[in-house]
Amino acid sequence: MKKLFGAFATVAVVAATQAAAEDITIGLSVDQLFESRVAVNNGIHAGAADRGFEVVEVVADGDAQQQNAQIQSLIAQGVDAILVCAVDQNTIERALIAAKRAGIPVVAYDRDLPDSAVVQSFVGPDSLVDGRLAGEYTAEALASYEGQINIVELIGALNDQNGIDRSLGFREGIASLENVNIIEVPTDWASDRALSGTQNAFQATPDIAAVFAATDTHIPAVETVLTDLDRLVPSGEDGHVIITGVNGSRDGYDAVMSGTADAFVVMGTDATGRTAVDLVARILDGETVDRTNYVGGNLYTAADAEANAAKIWGAPK
Repeated sequence: MKKLFGAFATVAVVAATQAAAEDITIGLSVDQLFESRVAVNNGIHAGAADRGFEVVEVVADGDAQQQNAQIQSLIAQGVDAILVCAVDQNTIERALIAAKRAGIPVVAYDRDLPDSAVVQSFVGPDSLVDGRLAGEYTAEALASYEGQINIVELIGALNDQNGIDRSLGFREGIASLENVNIIEVPTDWASDRALSGTQNAFQATPDIAAVFAATDTHIPAVETVLTDLDRLVPSGEDGHVIITGVNGSRDGYDAVMSGTADAFVVMGTDATGRTAVDLVARILDGETVDRTNYVGGNLYTAADAEANAAKIWGAPK
């Protein structure tokens, strides 16, 4: 009878757990939608579906004030937790404080809010490592280069920690090179600024050995400039400009496979999304979680990108 009672108890616990899971709603507050963000969000939705959680997604379209209002709306709807990728690190803090007062835990993803008094945990790409991987590849490729090494760096947004860390990591990665001249091109993640900035850089300094793109979605802009200058030389041939980037988009994949770019670092978008949901579940279960959680990327070249296409979020499926 004890064994039978134990079996009934186990079934009851499982049923109760499943019922509780079905009652959990995550508010997903998104800064704006673009390919890599959608890929992370897909991981969130998949992770939530696996647990039986519901997700209410709102998108701020790059408007911090709108995101503030959307978070307030999620609180009013009575969500159990909030996952947030912030437009601005400061503007939404008031709404996050309201979430805390309502007993709603907040987890940040992709973009940390290090000064927030509310955010309990963060998960996102290890942008320092990602940038370093690209830098180390560039340093190895240019190890025998003679004379001054001019490198164009297409910098992301200077107010975005991911952009800052990718730049820092890249510079750490090329530290072994001597006589390096970095030509900084701020882009604020905008392709038109990447294009005009790259054009200006090559006009001012024709002898450029390499380009690092903080996002590989800017590599087509580099291709355009090199084509116009009749300098688009395939990888491995004399005169080729070493090109690397971080992200994992279709632009990066195609450029590497065509030989225009040499390597790209692919973010673990699905793992980031699923980890975000796991952190929420653990917090709701009363567990203590790490404040900062990083998901490192992987560097691929033409030699292994196609074989690993399933792991590259932007690759053709």
